[in-house]
Amino acid sequence: MRNRSERFSSRTRAIQFSVAAVLLLLCLASTLGAQETEPNMPMRAHSEDGAEFRWLHKKVLDSRVLDSMEDLSSWSFAGVGEMTLTTDRARDGKYSLRIRSTTNVARAGGDEECEDLVATRKFANEDWSRFNRISLWVYPDVVGAPAISCTLVLHNDGTHKLPDSYNEGRHESIILKNHEWNQIVWEIAPLARDRVTAVDFAYSLPRKLPEPGDRTSLDLDRLELQTVVPDHVEGWDVAAGKIAFSHSGYTVGAQKSAIASDLSARQFSLVDQQTGQVVFTKPVDELSTPLGKYQTLDFSEFRQPGTYAIKAGDTLTRPFRIGDDAWRSSIWKAVNFMYSERCGTEIPGIHNRCHQDIYTTHEDHRIVVNGGYHDAGDLSATGHTPAMAYALLTLADSLRRQGEDPVLTARLLEEARWGLNWVLKTRFGDGYRSTGQLVSYWTDGIMGTADDRFGKAVNDPEWNFRVTAVEALAARVFKDSDPELATRSLATAEEDWKYAVEGLKTAAPLPEVYGASDELERISFGVVASVELYNATGEKRYADEAVALGDQVLASQERDLQPWSIPLTGYFYTSPKQENLFHRFHVGQEQEPIMALIRLCEALPNHDKWMKWYSAVVLHSQYYLKAAAAVDEPYGVLPAAVYRDSEVRLIPESKNWTPLRAADRDAYVQEVHKGIPLGGEYYLRRFPVWFDFRGNSSVLLSQAKALSAAGRLRGDLDAEDLAQKQAQWLVGRNPFSASLMYGEGYDWTPLYSVRSGQMVGALPVGIETKGMDDAPYWPTQICWTYKEVWTQPVGQWIWLMQDIAVAATVRGIVAPSNHQPVEFREQGSGQVVTTIPSPIDGAFSLHLPEGRYDVRQGSVHTNLTVLPGGYDSIDLRPDHFLDFKVSFQDLGQNEILVRVSAEGAGPHVFSIRSDNLAVREQGALKVDLRAGKVQQTLWHAHVLSASTPWVAVVIPDDLLAERREVTGAETRH
Repeated sequence: MRNRSERFSSRTRAIQFSVAAVLLLLCLASTLGAQETEPNMPMRAHSEDGAEFRWLHKKVLDSRVLDSMEDLSSWSFAGVGEMTLTTDRARDGKYSLRIRSTTNVARAGGDEECEDLVATRKFANEDWSRFNRISLWVYPDVVGAPAISCTLVLHNDGTHKLPDSYNEGRHESIILKNHEWNQIVWEIAPLARDRVTAVDFAYSLPRKLPEPGDRTSLDLDRLELQTVVPDHVEGWDVAAGKIAFSHSGYTVGAQKSAIASDLSARQFSLVDQQTGQVVFTKPVDELSTPLGKYQTLDFSEFRQPGTYAIKAGDTLTRPFRIGDDAWRSSIWKAVNFMYSERCGTEIPGIHNRCHQDIYTTHEDHRIVVNGGYHDAGDLSATGHTPAMAYALLTLADSLRRQGEDPVLTARLLEEARWGLNWVLKTRFGDGYRSTGQLVSYWTDGIMGTADDRFGKAVNDPEWNFRVTAVEALAARVFKDSDPELATRSLATAEEDWKYAVEGLKTAAPLPEVYGASDELERISFGVVASVELYNATGEKRYADEAVALGDQVLASQERDLQPWSIPLTGYFYTSPKQENLFHRFHVGQEQEPIMALIRLCEALPNHDKWMKWYSAVVLHSQYYLKAAAAVDEPYGVLPAAVYRDSEVRLIPESKNWTPLRAADRDAYVQEVHKGIPLGGEYYLRRFPVWFDFRGNSSVLLSQAKALSAAGRLRGDLDAEDLAQKQAQWLVGRNPFSASLMYGEGYDWTPLYSVRSGQMVGALPVGIETKGMDDAPYWPTQICWTYKEVWTQPVGQWIWLMQDIAVAATVRGIVAPSNHQPVEFREQGSGQVVTTIPSPIDGAFSLHLPEGRYDVRQGSVHTNLTVLPGGYDSIDLRPDHFLDFKVSFQDLGQNEILVRVSAEGAGPHVFSIRSDNLAVREQGALKVDLRAGKVQQTLWHAHVLSASTPWVAVVIPDDLLAERREVTGAETRH
């Protein structure tokens, strides 16, 4: 369960672990496979594992050559340059078609790239329905571009016009190798192609001001239509002939399952990749859900670390890892992506020192704002840097506290320092700060030239709260290793917090715009910042502000269980007014109100509002996230949000905010109605309502973080397993059996990264939907936004890993005279782990996989729920041990009975905290336990509001960390 270290401080003096126990801990840590050397960065992907390699090796079933580039009669050209035929090289015949820039000057704007050279092949309303792939050969001869990428655009004038407002018909950021022929293939099976009028080939120049020697020339040849067996790109069925599984693998104690839609085999096996032997066999389960019929392959009880493949009949997966280090590869790759996106420094093979001439102004001052990280595939000095630094610090701190993987810990701290330095340098010292600068091209680094980009500083309470949290956390994390940096970070945090609080007092209410920042987001960041400063300083004023803002977070939550087709509650509104629902469609922030409440629970365990904070977390995780996820079985992927018709008014008429520039109110209502009807005007959407900004990686990861953090607070192993499924969805356990993280797992597709090229560890904006539908769509084409690399979800991935990828540590004590081993029996699998206590003081310590354990030494026993990253303590001394369970009985008439069944030794005291209950037996209940005899303690309680779930926690011996939770609700329809 939770941190139990306080148990020893109240029962005995602090345990001094023996040298033998410490050596045992280190030995056990080494078995996790986490001690590794740091990989060289930038990392390189194994191209054979990617989808592009497979596409290029598909069998062509039929073909038709559209153009061999022997004349220009069907071509037109636009741009500052020229289009000619050349005999310098050709794939077919005598000529190839050449487009060349005559100036090498990009027309790029500040926040978007333009197509500088466009060659168009015209067609006379041709029907291409017989074919499903376009092939083209391209030879670039370019100097001055760190990455060379091109675009194809399909124009259709038939039943569905292409390209459309949602970017269907565009295949962008196709990365090319310089000075060699590249074959481009584009599967167009999901696209309308009944009246094709043209195909564009376009190139975007990377610099507004060229450098000496820059050259841009691209030769094209053999434009061809082909027919292949197309990839499965839409819907909830698993791709034919494939098994959807987590390519990164599974942690030892997690639920482990894979999914298929067309298996005929009745059983499956795990094949050890080291020996080739079958090590586990089990029947395939048939399952019908609202999404369809599936076969599920559940091997949760198999807990032997190793590398395996799943075999079912003739279907065999690629290898995957089972082990507590299963997520470690993805973490290293995520760090690699962050490193590759660093701005302001040379990244070998990606870019030189960059953007020394982008800056932010404030009165007569200006700050160069390079550093930090580029935002995505089209650069920009990004405002996501603070969140990325915060995530890196949290994961590093968790690993360090567990004594796990010092190499990775050090690298995480190094990357966090890079982000922190940007946070510290981009402030003017009076509350005004830079939030980054949009720029879509490489600049010349010279102040005062035409490619400079600059903006104005802002004094924004939310932004100051965000950076405060990073600075305050850094002050604690770097306190011992870099006290000077820690001192500076803390002093800066206190100043930034002051400006945030002052600004909040006078700030105008944020306008209600669909998907944009709102009051709840702002006050939630305020809670987190205030708690981080309280943790760093112990000063009461920070706690007082956190509590005051926390009241507003509580007031923004729905607490009544809605009488819908799927009863839900615990979701949030955008403010305490509770007028509009809180949800996002691009930058996910759904975790922040829950993180605010969790931080309050952790920092102020004895506050009289603790139970209100705790129950709000329970309502959101138990009665909203977990309840909603059931509609997406067998994937268990979290739906996006509850929507309602009337919020169409939040779609602005103006198009000032870029993510809503293609928004349409009629389209909003149509998309809402594609969701699951809940009742009245309410619908549950599996994917967000969105327009041309599509892709749900950030939204999904923000929800996953809310769930995983709530699981840790509650000791809820099911919540942690569900959070793991969200990460598994992104790395292969999805209908396409494709990993979204570039270079991790298998079948990852090329991503939109027009300026920097492909970077290992990148996550895209995410899986989208087609048109108005509410089903996953992952076409082979590369297109912003959904396939654009983005720092936001990668930072969120790192943050989620804090909760699911760090091994748990269990420490305990037995009677020193008892030399029997301590046995941990996992309840689901029956697997037994034993450890030998120290003969000197009876102490022991070990890492354990997550799971529910029966713990025993001889006749002394207890039970323990272990969550990833947990730090648990148990006392197995014969005169101290305690084993208890909490249950409840519904007596009717809004009356319940809370029952504690306890076994152990000696006097113990149980107390209860509750929300929405009036408990009749006040105060603590004492019990004197005897070994071998179960005794019960009872509380009678009245449910105050039948429409709201009630929550209670039972606390043994004033040890809040050892609490057990029960909750219930009256379902209304």
